[in-house]
Amino acid sequence: MSVDGWNTVLVLGGIRSGKSEFAESLVTDAPVVRYVATAPEGDPEDTEWATRLAAHRARRPGSWTTEETTEDPRRLADVLESAEPNEMVLVDDLGGWVTVLLDPDHQPADDVATIAELAEAIRGCAARVVLVSPEVGLSLVPTTPLGRAFTDALGAANRAVADACDAVVLVVAGQPVWLKSVASATESPAPSTVTEPTAAASAAVVASLADSEPTPEVQLPDVLTHTPPATPTAEPSTPWAAPTMALPMVATGLVIQPGMELPMPDEYAGPQAVDRLATLDVPGAGLGVLDRVVGFAAATQGTSTPAAWGSVRVLLLHGDHAGGAAAGTVAGESARRAAQARAGQGALARLAAEG
Repeated sequence: MSVDGWNTVLVLGGIRSGKSEFAESLVTDAPVVRYVATAPEGDPEDTEWATRLAAHRARRPGSWTTEETTEDPRRLADVLESAEPNEMVLVDDLGGWVTVLLDPDHQPADDVATIAELAEAIRGCAARVVLVSPEVGLSLVPTTPLGRAFTDALGAANRAVADACDAVVLVVAGQPVWLKSVASATESPAPSTVTEPTAAASAAVVASLADSEPTPEVQLPDVLTHTPPATPTAEPSTPWAAPTMALPMVATGLVIQPGMELPMPDEYAGPQAVDRLATLDVPGAGLGVLDRVVGFAAATQGTSTPAAWGSVRVLLLHGDHAGGAAAGTVAGESARRAAQARAGQGALARLAAEG
């Protein structure tokens, strides 16, 4: 997977672009998958359309459960709201959903409100969600009123869903291009990409700034960098006790706070990497417990074939608490290790220095 940490992702693509196949690849290894089909059956005499639907059904594993939302467009939001944290929901696709939404037999009183309900359901969904949708913004403006109504409604739905999702990917000729990731979503937009706000939005921003308290300047803790003596007086007793060169510690200004969303290791890439190791002809007795390191590397890199870390940084969290051998350490041990790391000594300091 090219992007880590996502909980909801929108997969866009043109006709026959491979968007559905790519979306299905994101959920292949999930233990519980709920497939939400939105496309209507269509004209019984339209054999080409029936063939397309049959191809989609044939690709679904037997372990997946399928739900239909063709009778009521509002039901899609209900499905997302009822999803469990252990589930993976695949919605294919929003084009079919908008088709039903515009059908006079199913059309609600307010299409905009229904799209807003869907976006809100995505934001609050406890499960991981993958949504597929046709990208119609690159085509010509349709010449018929019905065609224009469809492209306008689908464009509005795509924008609302993309804003609600953690990540967005565009599939072109089978090649995925990530447009939005979890990391980029938290970054401030460049001045050239900021659109002119409306008067109401400007007034709301001004009011919020007037009511907010000034943010106090955060004082970062001192980071100790060890400087080795010019002429060492004695050879260290063990290699790991030798002081390192100056550690590459940089004060970035990042302060970890409660409630902050941090990228999490990919829960599927790790087991996939370990399973892959079992298929390799490793000389000798194999990697042993080191396969856990490979699994962790795969999870943090989001791929079953991880590469060696090129720039290693170590975050040392220490603290003393009561407990036996399985729940705690000797009193003062964590403080000793922290002081050792600050002095540039010990295994952790060595690892950081190598990065």
